[in-house]
Amino acid sequence: MSNRIDTLIVLGSKRYATASDTDLVLQVPLEGNPKEIDEFDRNIRVDLSQVFDDERQGSSIFRLTSNIDFIFNNSYPGTTGINGYFPFTNNLYYVNSELSLGTQSWSGFPQYFEFDLMRNDNDTSGCATSNTPTSTHINFVNKSATTYNWTEYVSYPFDNDYNKDMQYDLTSGSSLNWKSGNGLPFHINNPFVYNGRDLISFICPVEHGLNEGEFVEIEFDFGWTGYNGSKIFQIDSLGNNAYKSEQYIFNIVNYSFTGNTFTNGSKGTFKRIIDINNSAETMSKYYVRKHKIITNFDEAILTKSGFENNGFRLVRQYEYSSLTPDNMARITTKEGNQGYNLTFSKDIDISLYRDNWNRPLSELFITIVNRGYYGWMNKPIFGNRGLREGYGYNLNYFIPTYWSFLNSPLNLSSIQTNSYIINNYTFYYNNILKSGDTINGDYCEFNEFEQYERIISKYYHKLHYNDSLFHIDAKDLNNPDGYYYQPHHSILLKVYSDYIEDGDIKNIDYAPNYAFYSEYSKKLIWRDLYTYGYKDTNGNGVNYPFLNGTHYPNSKIIFRLIPEGNVGTDINTIADPITDDCE
Repeated sequence: MSNRIDTLIVLGSKRYATASDTDLVLQVPLEGNPKEIDEFDRNIRVDLSQVFDDERQGSSIFRLTSNIDFIFNNSYPGTTGINGYFPFTNNLYYVNSELSLGTQSWSGFPQYFEFDLMRNDNDTSGCATSNTPTSTHINFVNKSATTYNWTEYVSYPFDNDYNKDMQYDLTSGSSLNWKSGNGLPFHINNPFVYNGRDLISFICPVEHGLNEGEFVEIEFDFGWTGYNGSKIFQIDSLGNNAYKSEQYIFNIVNYSFTGNTFTNGSKGTFKRIIDINNSAETMSKYYVRKHKIITNFDEAILTKSGFENNGFRLVRQYEYSSLTPDNMARITTKEGNQGYNLTFSKDIDISLYRDNWNRPLSELFITIVNRGYYGWMNKPIFGNRGLREGYGYNLNYFIPTYWSFLNSPLNLSSIQTNSYIINNYTFYYNNILKSGDTINGDYCEFNEFEQYERIISKYYHKLHYNDSLFHIDAKDLNNPDGYYYQPHHSILLKVYSDYIEDGDIKNIDYAPNYAFYSEYSKKLIWRDLYTYGYKDTNGNGVNYPFLNGTHYPNSKIIFRLIPEGNVGTDINTIADPITDDCE
């Protein structure tokens, strides 16, 4: 500080003889000269919000968390048979107990803990604890309660399979068979007249993803060289007036085609083409997405979600001692409603990985796989695979409870099944996966000119009971009824923009290394990745917590274990209404 005014103070007695000394108050002006001091004498003004955002945008470390609601409808009653395996017989949710008492062939449902994400039956008959040390099924280890039925992993899509065998059964009894890379399947349904035009109607078992005015390249399953040398046709219209049929049916004009090519019942595949003048680059690619596991089973941490339950009721009943095979009274549970929290002890550095199109990862997946260590399910029918695999279009919803094509050895999952023997009974379970293992994923379409990946059909696993130990009524012994579930659940890390960027390759120095170069337009084409925290006008984007250099995305997973035939949509069953509520 300083006094900018020169001031001289003199005592009164020094000024003249008769003057007296007095107290004076002097207002001294003060002036501050603050200076930021830093090492090497550099002045730096720090904006903490900017530092935080810079660290956030530069971080590639993620710790995944999820809240899981396990939704399960216990639908298949069965029997353990006369003198059946006693730990199974003693732990059913019984039905017709009076009849079972007379026949000694006990019928009922396996209890809820045989399916739950976390077992809680460590003190029930059939498990070795301090109360039941002998004559048991397995030695229950409490810390393994979350891994007996299911295991959880983190995975990412790393490759595309263009040669996956695909199949769809038609109601006529025939089937569509194709390779995943051949395109999407169809069968022809003629004649069809719409607005006075004679059309050829192509019906697909999946959403075709086409728009009016686009083109399709058609292949027939009997081999075809084209009509007058051409296999490409323009789409005239979509649908046939039935509810949602525009998503599954496309039509081309019938220009009085001769021969038996476009006749009723003909089958084949097609590929979408956006621009007929650039068919090579605007033709879609079709494939099954392959996933790679990047965590081990013991890196998943599953806990009960406090007092949270899902929206479904808890179903229990009291079993009287006089109506149980071991004369023990107990409460049995058919269905539960516990919610769970899942996190992983491993941080994922996404900069180490690229997706199936060699782009930066924009999503990771929580992959949940059935283990079934208690042996109620997963008895192999073909080879050493207990789990079947299929896609959403395989779920035949209105012909009751049947996965029509899954009796083929080609449709077994890649997960190997193992077994153990107790008292001459064989029990089967699925092997645990490890980091580096691969597993199939969704059936997808990608168009390089749009730089957009579309999921055509979700990937599912199917499991069924071990009929040597628990018998249910089955329509097909090679493909018994069972439950299916979706193993892969996406967690978005970043979002690709809803617009396409392009630029001349000679002048663009900010294009990302994953940009597609078009020989036709001589330009680079790409979609930008939105920054963390940004959301566009459509709400697309992510805004996850960020702390200590790590992102913490959280997702809500509805994990459904669904009995066959219970859900679905059929495009030909609901017609447009001819009257409304006012008529």
